Amino acid sequence: MSTVSSFLFTAGYVMGAVRELTRYALGFCWAMLLPKAKLAARVLAAESQLTVEMNRSGGDKRRRRQFTLAFRLLWVALSKALEGWEDLVHLMKPETVKRWHTTAFRLFWRWRSRPGRSPVSFEMQTLIRRLSRENPLWGAHRLRDVLLLLGYEAPCAETIRKYLVKPRKPRSPSTTSLPFLRNHLEVSWAIDFFTVTTLGF
Repeated sequence: MSTVSSFLFTAGYVMGAVRELTRYALGFCWAMLLPKAKLAARVLAAESQLTVEMNRSGGDKRRRRQFTLAFRLLWVALSKALEGWEDLVHLMKPETVKRWHTTAFRLFWRWRSRPGRSPVSFEMQTLIRRLSRENPLWGAHRLRDVLLLLGYEAPCAETIRKYLVKPRKPRSPSTTSLPFLRNHLEVSWAIDFFTVTTLGF
């Protein structure tokens, strides 16, 4: 009886090994038919999970696996680019990868939708003040055009206007032609009617 049991056990063990070897051989033949990019993605998926399993400190299998940010982003990319990626997941559930994808998508759009403009750097502020000080007649729009010509990523005119250097003594407005005529009306009304004859006339 013991001989028969030993024979059946050995036969079952051998048959299990044969089935496993057959599965490996079929997997190898199927991998040979895959495109190189898809095969490389499958290898990367397997190696990433193997690295996580090997990094479990002290060989404590009860310790919870630590999935890094790079590992999660990798699997988010694999889930979008690799067909049948669910069959390659062994250390976590496919639902976990989908949850990582949702979180990454939410964080990305939160970053894209952040309020306000990007702050103006200190170097740009210094350059705006320098140009404004050296060219007091330039306005915000003219300064922005000059910054663009110099190859800088210039902020908008409203932002530049905040950093313009204010003159200590504001310039008096220039006299127009109408006030000039009013101020000199008494001495200029007869300019075209009287002439003075000189030697060279």
